Amino acid sequence: MKRKSVIAIGNFDGFHLGHKKIINELFHIGNREKLLPILVTFSPNPKVYFKKETQLIFTDKQKKNCLLSIGLDNFIFMDFNQIVGIHGETFIKKKLIENLKMTHLVVGYNFKFGNGRDCGINSLKKLSMELRFELTVIAPILLKNKKISSTLIRSKIREGLMSEVAELLGHNFYIDGVIIKGYGRGKNLGFPTINIETENNLLPMGVFNTIVHVEDKKYNALTNIGFNPTFNNHDRKQKIKVETHILDFNKSLYGNSVRIFFKKKIRDEKKFKSEKELTEQIKRDVQIFNYSFNDK
Repeated sequence: MKRKSVIAIGNFDGFHLGHKKIINELFHIGNREKLLPILVTFSPNPKVYFKKETQLIFTDKQKKNCLLSIGLDNFIFMDFNQIVGIHGETFIKKKLIENLKMTHLVVGYNFKFGNGRDCGINSLKKLSMELRFELTVIAPILLKNKKISSTLIRSKIREGLMSEVAELLGHNFYIDGVIIKGYGRGKNLGFPTINIETENNLLPMGVFNTIVHVEDKKYNALTNIGFNPTFNNHDRKQKIKVETHILDFNKSLYGNSVRIFFKKKIRDEKKFKSEKELTEQIKRDVQIFNYSFNDK
């Protein structure tokens, strides 16, 4: 690489409002100082590397699509397996300055990296003077007196607090997937569903008001995420199922890509004594959805 660069580095899970502030500063510095703006992140996410069961807001594919959508063409997903043991100073010197011609670095207030996370903000300030690069540290964004973070957002998603999640992200939480063939139970109950296979592993459990994007169109829908306890033993080893009933719609969509935006949680998933009892509950869910939607 010949052109000098300004680099923003981090995990950027979910691209919440704090991340957007970092990226805005990346663009601003690039324009002001005539530097190439580059975003550096890691795959696998370090949290996943050290704790395999960690759930993330975004998949790598979603993260890449998000970067492209905001006009950032220069981004690098570094293989974390290859850099996990590198000392922080070596990483800055070899990977960023020598390889990417970095002269300015942008990080969040709580950024840490290097072997054993040995480099934090104070270390970076010292390194910036020793290695002669500019350092910009982005302060946290507060919402209702809480610092916006991916950790907080993941917690809110698990709780099903979708309006709070939307405030923190700056947009509704969504998952992506492909529509696959199911058992046809919803259709037999009078509420046909599309079954979604997704690579997202952070899935809010329960029944939700959602907006479905498929075939370049948007539909109001009810989405259930869980284990189908009415038909199955509630075995937590089972694969979680994502089923969506699109209101006033009955069309085969097998094989189509789909994106589901979560608006509001209606209730937890529960086991019903009979299919009739389940059907009556779904009717009430639809009524609640219609009331919530029309009340907006």
